[in-house]
Amino acid sequence: MQTGIYSAVSGGLAAQSRLDAVANNLANASTPGFKAERFVQRADVAGNPAPRAPVVSTSIARGRSETDFSQGPLEHTGNPLDVALSGPGFLVVATDRGERLTRRGNLGLDAGGFLSTSDGLRLQGEGGEISVPAGPVAIDPDGTVRANGQSVGKLRVVTVQDPAQLVRESGTLFAAGSQPLTSAAAGDVQVVQGAVEGANVSPVQGLVALIDVMRGFEAYVRAAERLDQTTARAITEVGRV
Repeated sequence: MQTGIYSAVSGGLAAQSRLDAVANNLANASTPGFKAERFVQRADVAGNPAPRAPVVSTSIARGRSETDFSQGPLEHTGNPLDVALSGPGFLVVATDRGERLTRRGNLGLDAGGFLSTSDGLRLQGEGGEISVPAGPVAIDPDGTVRANGQSVGKLRVVTVQDPAQLVRESGTLFAAGSQPLTSAAAGDVQVVQGAVEGANVSPVQGLVALIDVMRGFEAYVRAAERLDQTTARAITEVGRV
């Protein structure tokens, strides 16, 4: 295999992966609590990772998508049930697959009167699900939920040792895997009532990145096509000799 084509195709595949990440970020730029995907790329030598594989003396692009857990902007909504986390940590919700973590705090009450996310997942408190009776609701900075002046529960805010190991299951839901969930230390995170955390995605920067990666992908494709044409021409001319 011609090493030039190998490098061009490899670069095109990496550009395609980056394009997928950028497009997903832009699609969720207005999703509360969304954490952006960043495509991390490195150079390696083909054949080194796999034993007995033929070594090709050219660098190829390898990479993977990682989640950026940096803080998003706080957006005030005026809804007393909405909450945003200022600082590290996650809210815990119950799913049919077990507990999952999220930063998406646009909340409401389900048909049973339990505090839940916009997609119907019940939020977990330190004592289980939180039932909120009718009446004025106040949520303290430490996560204590009060209805009619009476405490009805406390939001469970947790951290993990290595957020990079969390597995994204949907746009804003993450599985902790084998990592234990630890209650967030007092003072490290603050619960803000009447607000949500916006996506940590800049639409303008995302559009710039989208244009950049599309141009790069097109350049790799053109390079591969020209190298293929050169190879075909060389084969044809050699055959005539």
